[in-house]
Parts: sequence; structure tokens; C-alpha cells
Amino acid sequence: MKHYHRTRIFIIAILMMLSCPLPTMAASSVRGDTNGDGDVNIADVTSLIDYLLSGDGEVNPECADVNRDGAIDIADATTLIDYLLGLVEFPPDEPEEEEFTVGNVTFIMVPVQGGTFMMGATSEQGNDGSERERPVHQVTLSSFYIGQTEVTQALWYTVMGSTPSYFSGSLLPVESVSWEDCQTFIATLNELTGKSFRLPTEAEWEFAARGGNKSMGYKYSGSDNASSVAWYSYNDSWELRGTGHHGPHDMATRSPNELMLYDMSGNVHEWCQDWFGGYSSEAVTNPTGPVNGTARVYRGGCWYFDEWFCRVSFRNSVSPTYHSYGIGLRLALSGE
Repeated sequence: MKHYHRTRIFIIAILMMLSCPLPTMAASSVRGDTNGDGDVNIADVTSLIDYLLSGDGEVNPECADVNRDGAIDIADATTLIDYLLGLVEFPPDEPEEEEFTVGNVTFIMVPVQGGTFMMGATSEQGNDGSERERPVHQVTLSSFYIGQTEVTQALWYTVMGSTPSYFSGSLLPVESVSWEDCQTFIATLNELTGKSFRLPTEAEWEFAARGGNKSMGYKYSGSDNASSVAWYSYNDSWELRGTGHHGPHDMATRSPNELMLYDMSGNVHEWCQDWFGGYSSEAVTNPTGPVNGTARVYRGGCWYFDEWFCRVSFRNSVSPTYHSYGIGLRLALSGE
């Protein structure tokens, strides 16, 4: 191990002294092939260091961002050296968004990388957390996909041939759907697409609402200011305040959260797959809630309640046969 450290430090020191111009980038999409010659070797480290020292020439970000962290810096050169010495593997690429079309309606599923987070009334909730949100506990989740927006009336209509919504608009979230209605819709959607869409588990929903591994620790989904991310009952900064608007709003007209998910705070509540149950203080992995119960979980706040209900840790429950013009759904899909 000491020999490795000496070798690594020596290589970095030599490379940091280089001042040759970076070769013009050739066409390549191989991670680590910074000079574009189709191979990954010590010359790519040299090219990357030259680029970092002088800023001259070009590098293909897809090749040079070895760590896949969105920046090209010395950490990429270090990882590339370790890779060439056989000490590490490259970090895996993040999955991309998946786009699906049913009829003439397109919707996007956003990847959520697996990770570990603290679930419940964490510190950013202040005194607003309820007993239903305690105790705070550690949750570890596998990767999954979740809808970029709530299911629209247009998608529901295309799949089911009618819409039960009280309010009318193709880009409005579907509402007035029970948990059981959602199961019928999802089963039909799966027949049409050959996929296995489902409702998110409660833990998946909260992890995604918090921004997943990119979380900035906000009280609401994407901000500490509910006005910027949520449609809810009273909001002093609304452009529409005083116009008499009553009801949900078109998708993606507030700011997204860290994962580019819209309306996870406000607009309509969203059904989750789980039966409702109390939290435990024990750490859990991929929880799915109690095995049975009388009420299903819903999350996220809605247009006719205040910001307290828009918090990322808010949770409530109701009979799976219940309908309300304040409850809709968002799709999930297990990681593949």
C-alpha cells in the first residue's frame, strides 16, 4: 500500500509539471479517453492534466468527467490514475430519463438512484412535524423511477377512455380517483406498455420528494419557500391571487425539486402503495409498510390545504375506496 501511494504521488507530480498543449479532441465516447484515440491509457491522464493546467484544447465531457459528478477536475485525473493502476472501477453511469408514449400522450419517468436517508420529521421540519411522522428513522432504498409529474387527465383518459375528475383540463392532474381506481388504471397501462408501473412506496415517495441523493435538505419538495414549488390554498406570491382560481393547476407550472420532479408539494395529494402504519426507530431497507390495514397512505399536500400539508414528511391515510378532488397519483417503476 505504501508503494502504491508513492507511485501515485509520483505520477501526479510528474503530470502536474507538464505544459504541453492538449491535442484536438477526436470523436470518442469511451470514458477516460480524453485524447480521443479510442484507448484509455497514461496519455489520457497527461491530456487531462494539461487541460486542467492550461485550459487549452478540448475534451469531451462524456469522456473526461470520469467521476460523473458534473465537473471536470483533478479528482477525475486521480480516479483515472487509480483505474489504470487497477485499484478502482469507474463509478457507474447514472440512468437516464425514460420517455413513454401511450396513444398521443407522452410522459417521463425520472431515475432515482438508490441511497440512504432519514425518513420522518427531520430537523428542517421544525415544530411542524406530527406524531405520525415520528420517530425519525434510517431508510435504505434501491434505485427506481418515478413520474416527473403527477398523472395527467390526458393520460388517464387515453388509458381508460374516460376521466373521473371534478375539474377539467388535459394537463391538470387527474383527481377524484380512489386507490383502487389507481390499481385498475395501472393494470391497464401495463397491458398497453408491457411495463410494470406501480404506485411508489411511501419511502420511495419521500426520498424522491426530498431530492434523493441530491437533496439540499428542504422543508418542501425543492425549496424552503412553499410558494416557489407548490400550489396550495393561500400563497402571497401567487400570480393568480385574487383572480378567483379554484382547483388544481396544470403540470409543471411551479419550480421542480433537485431531481427535476414537479408538484410533489401541493397541487393534488398522491396515493402511495402502502397500508398506513406507525413508524419504528429501527433502520429498514426497501420498506413496503404493514402487510395489511384499513387505510392507504397519501402524501404531498394539495391545492385546497395550506403549506403545512406540503411538507416532505407529511403523511396521512384514508380508505382505499375514498374519492376526493384533492387526491391523484404519480407512477413509479422499479429500477432495471
